[in-house]
Amino acid sequence: MANTVFIVRHGEAESNVKKYFSGWGEAPLTGLGMEQARLLHKRLEKEGIGRAFCSDTLRTKQTLDLLSIKCPVVYSPSLREQNYGKLEGVVWGEDEVKYTGFHFDPYRRAPGGESPSDVQKRVWSYFNAAIFSAKEEKVLVVSHHGAIVTFACKFLGMPLSNWRALRLGNCGLCILTKDDGMWRLKLWNSLSHYGLLNFKPLLTREARVPPKPVSMRARPK
Repeated sequence: MANTVFIVRHGEAESNVKKYFSGWGEAPLTGLGMEQARLLHKRLEKEGIGRAFCSDTLRTKQTLDLLSIKCPVVYSPSLREQNYGKLEGVVWGEDEVKYTGFHFDPYRRAPGGESPSDVQKRVWSYFNAAIFSAKEEKVLVVSHHGAIVTFACKFLGMPLSNWRALRLGNCGLCILTKDDGMWRLKLWNSLSHYGLLNFKPLLTREARVPPKPVSMRARPK
């Protein structure tokens, strides 16, 4: 029975850079996104993960492939990002004020799409039906920002209206563990696999390339 769940957001995708809605769209990873996944591989490769659950979109599949975890994989639409309906492919970055509601209102649906509340319900249901009940002790989940953050609100008992208070970087790692019969959040949005010396790159949107991992010899004593 599962007692450890590693949760990963996909690497940087084309839609993240060009700022367009790509909830269920097939936005590929950028070169940086691919490198992010390769760096995370080094963090996860010896964890003994027995099964992976992955959203069935291109950017999550590419991320999982680059993580190179040798285990059975279940691809599921239940782990997809929010469906933006008729807004799929629309560039929101050119007029962010116009689309603010779709980024912050947890109950607003794009025409023909979903709301964050809808996403929370399907992701929470899938975690309980498939992930928390997996027969393997350690499992991996590769999903999307909205899916993971809305799930986290439910998991932590937070009002969904606060969902944007939680942030998750590309290839950010979260860990849930089951202790004394209770699931606990052990780690949230760790990016230590990038080898950061400080938090400045995480707080600067313009930082495009993660610094190279620092060897033990190069670290100051």
